[in-house]
Amino acid sequence: MAKILVVDDDLEFQDLAKFTFGSAGYEVYQVYDGREALNKIKQVVPDIIILDVMMPEMNGFEVVTEIRNDPETCLIPVIMLTSLSQPKDKLTGLKLGADEYLVKPIEPYEIVAWVENLLKKYYDNVNLLTKLPGENIFEKQIINLINSSKDFNIIYFDILNFKPYNLKYGFQNGDNLLKLFSGIIRSTVTNLGTKKDSFYHIHASRFTVISYIDEDIGIIIENVMILFKNLINKIFDKETIDRGYFTYLLPDGSEEKSSLINLAVAVAKVPKGKFNHHGELLTYLNELLNLAKEKCKETTNNVVVWG
Repeated sequence: MAKILVVDDDLEFQDLAKFTFGSAGYEVYQVYDGREALNKIKQVVPDIIILDVMMPEMNGFEVVTEIRNDPETCLIPVIMLTSLSQPKDKLTGLKLGADEYLVKPIEPYEIVAWVENLLKKYYDNVNLLTKLPGENIFEKQIINLINSSKDFNIIYFDILNFKPYNLKYGFQNGDNLLKLFSGIIRSTVTNLGTKKDSFYHIHASRFTVISYIDEDIGIIIENVMILFKNLINKIFDKETIDRGYFTYLLPDGSEEKSSLINLAVAVAKVPKGKFNHHGELLTYLNELLNLAKEKCKETTNNVVVWG
């Protein structure tokens, strides 16, 4: 059941929204001012937000700005629904990051249709666990970059021994590990990258960053490595860390030994004109990542391979 947060100080509209979205099968959350909305978003992590503009405490423009600037909420779809109908107001909302800008009054079934279409677009393009953009968007971005002849950097991160970790500690803990690592990626790129940098969850335990940092891309990698080490210290007990491995059971009941989870990193600086097709670049990146993974297995350490 998708979670929808309705942010509006109009009590009559809130009653209508609760009935309309509840009848359509949504889990409805309601708040009545902008500042309360930011707290509720952190608590429930809604799948989509319906946001009024004119509200006490914080207006909708301020709220959507906060949502888009926070790496934990920046990808949540937002529909601004307001009585402000001037073109400049609509342009302001869209520029600040609203996905749609609708003007009241509007029929309830129309709102549901807008929500359904936006959620379909959203879920078709993001990883459902981490809410990061997925492989399709990543490949489209690579194609656009190659065709535009821009210089850029790509970083592949792959968490090794993730499958044994799932078998040992359970899939829920595995999901939590991916969520925590996605938070590391989000916060690092948001704080240390450029405003145009982007991040993706493209496969199981593999994450990708596209960055336009001109000089030392290593600052992103170094910070991720530090936070990843801290994460390891939290998810394994001291005895397991000191031992350097854990045992787990295979489906047939036999016992296997696994090193602790490690991070294999492949980095490619991509100058304009180096690749003519996105497939060439992706093949090159996979080769770099495979080399990093081999070195990880040999050394049982985190490894970065530069290309």
